[in-house]
Amino acid sequence: MYTNYNIAFEDFNLSESQFDHPSRLHGIMHTYRVMLHVLRLGRITGNISEARNAFFAAYIHDMARKHDGYCNKHGTDAANNKLLLYKDLFIANGATENDLLITGKATSMHSVAYELPKSDRDWLTVAILKDADALDRIRLGEGDLNKSYLRLTETESCIDYSRNLYFKTVDEKPADFIFMLSLSGKL
Repeated sequence: MYTNYNIAFEDFNLSESQFDHPSRLHGIMHTYRVMLHVLRLGRITGNISEARNAFFAAYIHDMARKHDGYCNKHGTDAANNKLLLYKDLFIANGATENDLLITGKATSMHSVAYELPKSDRDWLTVAILKDADALDRIRLGEGDLNKSYLRLTETESCIDYSRNLYFKTVDEKPADFIFMLSLSGKL
Protein backbone atom coordinates (compact mmCIF):
# COMPACT_ATOMS: atom_id res chain seq x y z
CA MET A 1 0.00 0.00 0.00
CA TYR A 2 2.89 2.39 0.71
CA THR A 3 5.56 1.02 -1.65
CA ASN A 4 5.68 4.26 -3.67
CA TYR A 5 7.44 5.96 -0.73
CA ASN A 6 10.62 3.89 -1.24
CA ILE A 7 11.27 3.86 2.49
CA ALA A 8 12.73 0.85 4.30
CA PHE A 9 10.07 0.97 7.00
CA GLU A 10 11.79 -1.73 9.05
CA ASP A 11 14.57 0.81 9.72
CA PHE A 12 12.16 3.10 11.58
CA ASN A 13 11.58 1.17 14.78
CA LEU A 14 11.58 3.18 17.99
CA SER A 15 12.73 2.56 21.54
CA GLU A 16 12.17 4.59 24.68
CA SER A 17 15.89 5.39 24.83
CA GLN A 18 15.47 7.63 21.77
CA PHE A 19 13.18 9.99 23.69
CA ASP A 20 14.46 12.59 26.14
CA HIS A 21 11.20 12.10 28.09
CA PRO A 22 9.80 8.60 27.49
CA SER A 23 6.05 8.91 27.69
CA ARG A 24 2.81 7.14 26.84
CA LEU A 25 1.35 10.48 25.74
CA HIS A 26 4.10 11.63 23.36
CA GLY A 27 6.13 8.45 23.00
CA ILE A 28 6.50 5.47 20.72
CA MET A 29 2.88 4.59 19.95
CA HIS A 30 1.92 8.24 19.39
CA THR A 31 4.90 8.64 17.07
CA TYR A 32 4.02 5.48 15.12
CA ARG A 33 0.44 6.68 14.68
CA VAL A 34 1.62 10.10 13.45
CA MET A 35 3.98 8.37 11.01
CA LEU A 36 1.06 6.31 9.68
CA HIS A 37 -1.18 9.37 9.38
CA VAL A 38 1.55 11.15 7.40
CA LEU A 39 1.80 8.24 4.95
CA ARG A 40 -1.96 8.07 4.61
CA LEU A 41 -2.30 11.82 4.00
CA GLY A 42 0.43 11.64 1.38
CA ARG A 43 -1.33 8.79 -0.40
CA ILE A 44 -4.75 10.47 -0.21
CA THR A 45 -3.47 13.84 -1.44
CA GLY A 46 -0.96 12.42 -3.92
CA ASN A 47 1.83 14.49 -2.34
CA ILE A 48 4.32 11.68 -1.84
CA SER A 49 7.57 13.66 -1.72
CA GLU A 50 6.16 16.13 0.81
CA ALA A 51 4.79 13.25 2.89
CA ARG A 52 8.19 11.49 2.76
CA ASN A 53 9.80 14.53 4.35
CA ALA A 54 6.92 14.79 6.84
CA PHE A 55 7.46 11.09 7.65
CA PHE A 56 11.09 11.76 8.56
CA ALA A 57 9.95 14.73 10.66
CA ALA A 58 7.25 12.62 12.34
CA TYR A 59 9.89 10.10 13.38
CA ILE A 60 11.75 12.72 15.47
CA HIS A 61 9.01 15.27 16.17
CA ASP A 62 8.52 14.55 19.90
CA MET A 63 11.87 12.95 20.76
CA ALA A 64 13.24 16.14 22.36
CA ARG A 65 10.29 16.75 24.70
CA LYS A 66 11.29 17.26 28.32
CA HIS A 67 7.72 16.88 29.68
CA ASP A 68 4.18 16.17 28.51
CA GLY A 69 2.82 19.67 29.12
CA TYR A 70 2.34 22.50 26.66
CA CYS A 71 5.66 23.24 24.94
CA ASN A 72 6.40 25.20 21.80
CA LYS A 73 10.16 24.59 21.71
CA HIS A 74 10.47 20.81 21.59
CA GLY A 75 10.10 20.84 17.81
CA THR A 76 13.04 23.18 17.41
CA ASP A 77 15.02 21.14 19.93
CA ALA A 78 14.29 17.99 17.91
CA ALA A 79 15.31 19.69 14.66
CA ASN A 80 18.54 20.93 16.22
CA ASN A 81 19.49 17.76 18.09
CA LYS A 82 17.64 14.68 16.85
CA LEU A 83 17.82 15.44 13.12
CA LEU A 84 21.61 15.23 13.33
CA LEU A 85 21.35 11.81 15.01
CA TYR A 86 19.08 10.41 12.29
CA LYS A 87 20.44 12.26 9.27
CA ASP A 88 22.20 9.14 7.92
CA LEU A 89 19.04 7.04 8.35
CA PHE A 90 17.03 9.58 6.38
CA ILE A 91 19.68 9.84 3.65
CA ALA A 92 19.82 6.04 3.41
CA ASN A 93 16.07 6.21 2.77
CA GLY A 94 16.36 8.73 -0.05
CA ALA A 95 16.50 12.13 1.65
CA THR A 96 18.64 14.79 0.01
CA GLU A 97 20.37 17.63 1.82
CA ASN A 98 17.46 19.88 0.80
CA ASP A 99 14.99 17.29 2.14
CA LEU A 100 16.82 17.39 5.46
CA LEU A 101 16.34 21.16 5.62
CA ILE A 102 12.63 20.75 4.91
CA THR A 103 12.40 17.95 7.49
CA GLY A 104 14.02 20.22 10.08
CA LYS A 105 11.67 23.06 9.23
CA ALA A 106 8.60 20.82 9.55
CA THR A 107 9.88 19.40 12.84
CA SER A 108 10.45 22.90 14.24
CA MET A 109 7.11 24.21 13.00
CA HIS A 110 4.99 21.33 14.31
CA SER A 111 5.07 22.63 17.89
CA VAL A 112 4.38 26.31 17.32
CA ALA A 113 1.07 28.08 16.80
CA TYR A 114 2.54 30.12 13.95
CA GLU A 115 1.39 28.94 10.53
CA LEU A 116 3.44 29.24 7.39
CA PRO A 117 1.74 31.11 4.58
CA LYS A 118 0.46 28.79 1.86
CA SER A 119 2.87 30.51 -0.52
CA ASP A 120 5.84 29.09 1.42
CA ARG A 121 7.45 26.29 -0.61
CA ASP A 122 7.45 24.00 2.44
CA TRP A 123 3.89 24.72 3.56
CA LEU A 124 2.54 21.36 2.41
CA THR A 125 5.15 19.29 4.25
CA VAL A 126 4.51 21.24 7.45
CA ALA A 127 0.74 20.99 6.96
CA ILE A 128 0.90 17.20 6.50
CA LEU A 129 2.92 16.79 9.70
CA LYS A 130 0.74 19.16 11.73
CA ASP A 131 -2.46 17.52 10.52
CA ALA A 132 -1.09 14.01 11.14
CA ASP A 133 -0.12 15.02 14.67
CA ALA A 134 -3.56 16.59 15.17
CA LEU A 135 -5.27 13.36 14.07
CA ASP A 136 -3.78 11.61 17.08
CA ARG A 137 -5.33 14.13 19.49
CA ILE A 138 -8.02 11.49 20.02
CA ARG A 139 -5.65 10.17 22.70
CA LEU A 140 -6.40 13.34 24.71
CA GLY A 141 -10.18 12.85 24.58
CA GLU A 142 -12.98 12.56 22.04
CA GLY A 143 -13.51 16.30 21.67
CA ASP A 144 -9.88 17.42 21.60
CA LEU A 145 -9.50 17.61 17.81
CA ASN A 146 -10.84 20.93 16.52
CA LYS A 147 -11.51 20.43 12.81
CA SER A 148 -11.20 24.15 12.14
CA TYR A 149 -7.45 23.90 12.84
CA LEU A 150 -6.87 21.29 10.13
CA ARG A 151 -4.97 22.60 7.13
CA LEU A 152 -5.79 20.05 4.41
CA THR A 153 -9.37 19.38 3.36
CA GLU A 154 -8.54 15.67 3.03
CA THR A 155 -7.56 15.39 6.69
CA GLU A 156 -11.14 15.57 7.91
CA SER A 157 -11.88 12.34 6.03
CA CYS A 158 -9.20 10.62 8.18
CA ILE A 159 -10.75 11.33 11.58
CA ASP A 160 -12.68 8.07 11.88
CA TYR A 161 -9.61 6.14 10.74
CA SER A 162 -7.47 7.90 13.37
CA ARG A 163 -10.00 7.08 16.08
CA ASN A 164 -10.04 3.41 15.04
CA LEU A 165 -6.23 3.28 14.90
CA TYR A 166 -5.92 4.82 18.35
CA PHE A 167 -8.38 2.43 19.98
CA LYS A 168 -6.76 -0.51 18.21
CA THR A 169 -3.31 0.46 19.55
CA VAL A 170 -3.99 2.20 22.88
CA ASP A 171 -3.27 -0.93 24.91
CA GLU A 172 -0.52 -2.22 22.64
CA LYS A 173 3.01 -2.44 23.88
CA PRO A 174 5.38 -0.79 21.43
CA ALA A 175 5.93 -3.32 18.71
CA ASP A 176 7.67 -2.21 15.55
CA PHE A 177 6.73 -0.02 12.67
CA ILE A 178 6.12 -2.96 10.30
CA PHE A 179 3.54 -4.26 12.79
CA MET A 180 1.88 -0.83 12.77
CA LEU A 181 1.86 -0.76 8.97
CA SER A 182 0.25 -4.20 8.82
CA LEU A 183 -2.30 -3.17 11.42
CA SER A 184 -3.15 0.00 9.50
CA GLY A 185 -4.16 -2.05 6.46
CA LYS A 186 -6.75 -3.90 8.55
CA LEU A 187 -8.60 -0.79 9.70
